[in-house]
Amino acid sequence: MSVRAPRPARLSKEEWLELEKQTGLRYEYLDGFVYAMAGESQEHNDIVGNINDALRAKAKAKGCRYAFHNVRTWVKVLNRYYYPDVVVSCAEESDPYEIHQACFILEVSSPPTADKDRREKLEAYFKIPTLNTYVLVAQEEKRVEIYQKTRWNLVWSELVNSGEIEIPCLEITLSLEQIYAGTPVPEVPEEG
Repeated sequence: MSVRAPRPARLSKEEWLELEKQTGLRYEYLDGFVYAMAGESQEHNDIVGNINDALRAKAKAKGCRYAFHNVRTWVKVLNRYYYPDVVVSCAEESDPYEIHQACFILEVSSPPTADKDRREKLEAYFKIPTLNTYVLVAQEEKRVEIYQKTRWNLVWSELVNSGEIEIPCLEITLSLEQIYAGTPVPEVPEEG
């Protein structure tokens, strides 16, 4: 006879927010189930800092809301809340702690989170009707994956060691040189 562990109880949004307040930790909220966020490396923080330096003022000048780390992004149809590393909304947002109409989301990915970022979050984020660009930035090598919504489908592309990412809602580009400036992240070796 096997014994099953009890299924964790679902939390309301209010209970989840109270849990975060009491523990001082961030938890992703997936329709009532909560999952603690992983810790971040120095490379992760340096990369996010570089992206902030490159994008924040430009987003503000365009009248867009720019947030990183501690602002929740809501995926309404799935009742999920995530904390992307960088999120931009050029729509009117009413809640100072949440973004509901993201147009650009970026995650700095590590080997333990890459599969979740590439599968679960990719699928969830593109349920946000206003989202047009989702970017995954590797922190172990200079590699960036870009997912962009077109009129007919989702287009994937990859930049290795150099190149620029188009961010349509900001009408600007972000280069790999800007993303990895001053970090010890190595280039991807050439195949040969």
